[in-house]
Amino acid sequence: MKSRGYKDGDHSRIMNFLREMYKINKNQHCWLPSRWEYAEYLVNPLYIERGHSSWEKFIRIWEEAGGIVGIAHKEDTCNAYLQIRPGYRNLEKEMIKWVEANIYEIIETETGDKRKTVIWVNESDSYRKNLLADIGFEKGDTGNYLNIQKLDKEYRPDLSKGYSFLSMDQGLDLLKRYKVIYKSFHPESDELQEVPGHFLKMIKAPMYRPDLDIVVADIDGSFASSCIIWYDEELNIGMFEPVGTHPDYLRKGLGRAVLIEGLRRLKEMGAERAFVEAYGDKRYDFYKSVGFESYDIDYPFTIIK
Repeated sequence: MKSRGYKDGDHSRIMNFLREMYKINKNQHCWLPSRWEYAEYLVNPLYIERGHSSWEKFIRIWEEAGGIVGIAHKEDTCNAYLQIRPGYRNLEKEMIKWVEANIYEIIETETGDKRKTVIWVNESDSYRKNLLADIGFEKGDTGNYLNIQKLDKEYRPDLSKGYSFLSMDQGLDLLKRYKVIYKSFHPESDELQEVPGHFLKMIKAPMYRPDLDIVVADIDGSFASSCIIWYDEELNIGMFEPVGTHPDYLRKGLGRAVLIEGLRRLKEMGAERAFVEAYGDKRYDFYKSVGFESYDIDYPFTIIK
């Protein structure tokens, strides 16, 4: 059994590994391939813009007979994840040790600077939870719900009069489109004058489809809400990320409407399932209202030393 760093050509091998893991165990203990692509084409470029190193130097791959059996990696700063093939869980102690040595942020404490590492774990994964607890990791209070919906019903979005659905395959202004999602998560920030590089890279991702980059437009042409769906043709599934509503248009049912429109489009394409993550109970309740159900919850396990 050998481990090594990330190198050119690994993206396709990792995507094939994650697709295989989905087929074997329906995503338990592993990311969706679309989740990896979202991190690579949006989250990683965003954190590079903020002055962090590319995540590629923080990806470690374990192999046997030339095939991937495990991956340890970061996403942003000190948040780490383990992807593991069933039957190789004995590797996890080694993987966790590598994470502690390589994925952390320095924080100030009363006793001096210390390293903080966070590993996210499925609530159903007793093996990994117990392993981390024995090492000294402590479980956080707020979880990230992993949600699924089988596309076996009719979807009829209820959009208030004066609003309409548009998508990026209609040639919409890219800056205007970016602003609606940016303001959804940064309501107090000033208006931007140009599209940032991480968003430009995102729209070049293999799974990005402009017809699944959907906005709700007001009668005056303003964009009020939006979602992006990452469609994996091989697995025939879609993943929503990100989803958000402009602060000027909250509590009008527009976020719910854009989700249902996205589900409708996925089903029309022949997709079988849709996925979305939701951090905290409030966000989970929102997705539950449009038919998503939680199949697991990720919790952060933190160690500071």
